Amino acid sequence: MLKPSFAIGLLFLTLIKPSQPLAADLGTQDSQSVERPWNEDVIYFALTDRFHDGDPSNNTPKDCDPALYDLEQSEISMYHGGDFRGIEKAIQSGYFTDLGISAIWLSPPVRNAWRSAFDSGGPKTGYHGYWTQDFLDIDPHLVSSKSLDGTPYPDNRDGRMMHYRDLVNLAHQHGIKVIQDVVCNHTGPLFYYDANENGQLDSADKQEWIAPFAMDRYTNTAWVNQPQWNLLPPQPAGVQTVLGKQVNTTGVLRDFNVYGRFGFNDDSLGKSDGEEVLCDFFSLRDLYTHPEAPHFDALVDEFVEIYYFYINTIGIDGLRLDTVKHVHHEFWTAFTHRLRAKLGDDADKLLISGEVYDGNPRVLGRYTFSKDPESGQKTTEPCLDSLLNFQFCFNLRDYLRKPGADFGNPWGLQNTTDYLYRTGDQACYNEEVGFDGLRPRQKMINFYENHDGLNRFLVKEVDEVKHRLALTILMTSEGIPCVYYGAEASLRDTDGQLGRDSETGRITFAKQADQETLQSAKQAKAFELIRRLVEMRQNHPALTSGSMATLWTDADNDKGDDGLYVFTRFLVNDANEVDRSKTVLVAINANPNKSAMVNSVSLATGNDGQFSLALPGDSFLPFQVVGGGGGGGDQGAGNRVLVRQDSETSMPSITINVPASSAIVYVLQ
Repeated sequence: MLKPSFAIGLLFLTLIKPSQPLAADLGTQDSQSVERPWNEDVIYFALTDRFHDGDPSNNTPKDCDPALYDLEQSEISMYHGGDFRGIEKAIQSGYFTDLGISAIWLSPPVRNAWRSAFDSGGPKTGYHGYWTQDFLDIDPHLVSSKSLDGTPYPDNRDGRMMHYRDLVNLAHQHGIKVIQDVVCNHTGPLFYYDANENGQLDSADKQEWIAPFAMDRYTNTAWVNQPQWNLLPPQPAGVQTVLGKQVNTTGVLRDFNVYGRFGFNDDSLGKSDGEEVLCDFFSLRDLYTHPEAPHFDALVDEFVEIYYFYINTIGIDGLRLDTVKHVHHEFWTAFTHRLRAKLGDDADKLLISGEVYDGNPRVLGRYTFSKDPESGQKTTEPCLDSLLNFQFCFNLRDYLRKPGADFGNPWGLQNTTDYLYRTGDQACYNEEVGFDGLRPRQKMINFYENHDGLNRFLVKEVDEVKHRLALTILMTSEGIPCVYYGAEASLRDTDGQLGRDSETGRITFAKQADQETLQSAKQAKAFELIRRLVEMRQNHPALTSGSMATLWTDADNDKGDDGLYVFTRFLVNDANEVDRSKTVLVAINANPNKSAMVNSVSLATGNDGQFSLALPGDSFLPFQVVGGGGGGGDQGAGNRVLVRQDSETSMPSITINVPASSAIVYVLQ
């Protein structure tokens, strides 16, 4: 029968008692890796400087300008003090395990440029990690002088790498994978454009930080030397020995010819004519990745050496590639192929996912295909394993991120699913399985808020219940769900506004080494919702391995059902038949004012038009939600799901009542 597993209401959350302990699938392990398919994971994205200040002693590291740290942790463009120790304390206390998190995505941990006098919106610091100065060192803002057990770390690069390795090992001991955010598109603002040709950096001259875009390369460049801002020539400068391992880097990043030096215009990043690949990224220095560049192979090999070290020696489990569409596709093909070849048999454990800031599935999906270096045509050989699913993000926000009682239409979410399943010549995503046996669509990273201009879902105009409805869709849709730090406590950006992109959502979660924030977060409705949804994912394979089909979206000519979105997750056996016993149905009603009725929804909505739940015809199935109400409707034993045979199509159809501002998940049993 069709059994409801939980309902989320406007003012309260109703859930069934879990049938097994949450940590059953996240058991403690002592190995250097965690053996679990990536589609079974739930990711937590921690912008490290803003998550938890676990060690205040590193807030103003040696030689760093102390004015770059904001003691009040309120100025968005300055350092706030979050660090590895804050992440470690959260892991050690069971915070992530209690939430159900099985993978942590860390913002880039490498040593950064600490300040730029000009960038997007004015002077900023590199607190976020995307302004690399040394690819083979860890930023001193993130590390402690001693390990958790009190053992001193050497005050050098090896000591900083030891702390990073200890963090990764601690995560693995708790069954948690670690994804490292990496940047191959650019470095920090490590050289300047000598606009007035006086042979020195004029810090107050914007054009020496951000030169206007021009197709003729600038040649008037010189390295900056300002140690208090860590504006120094890039590293590594040659072969390095780190933690006793020789890393065969060459110092190619010290060659000015490796950089594009084309400058930047305000609209450069939004272009689609090639300028977006060639331009600097505001004040950051673009690496020239054209496949015909004489340094192409050396540059690819340099990054393969660097990130092989982090995978093989530090033990990270995945790579999140930043600014993918601003790099030539051929570079990603060469990088992923050579890195996997170097990893050998371990290549099937690594997840390589990319950030392509675009909602077009064809733009996203093309990076799952390799690109032949000679013909320039795409091949079905795997390139990136998956992408951040911006199409899902934009469409979910269009549906639920609305002011007050308003809500949007879920049609875009249906389109997101449809594009994932396109096949043959119409396929947006590679249909071939990757090294781990999974297709890209099974590993797309779903999210609906992040640290970029998208900002937080919760700003002052948006009701919290919509956030919980969004979490339900996130955790039950096909792909890997990614929770943005603080979302579990419904962290709200009170400075953010609908319709205005900004970085104001990068607020500090647990301030001033205060763990009380993490403890109180466990009492939040969103925390409990995520925890129970993770349990549901563990208990019902359709939610991690199943296909997805939309059953219902709003009809534009019928105001009576506005706000309703219904979809199913299902497993198919070897005979291409739906396994009825492992099917999940999710119904969302975004309307806060009235319940909605789904009438005669055809279940023949699979990719080939043949999907069927194979339910008995003309069955009237009663159900009961355990524990009470949900939203504006009565959730007592009188509610029921009608499953019947359609007289015209001979296919099963259903009738469901979904209370106002509610999400109900049904499991066929």
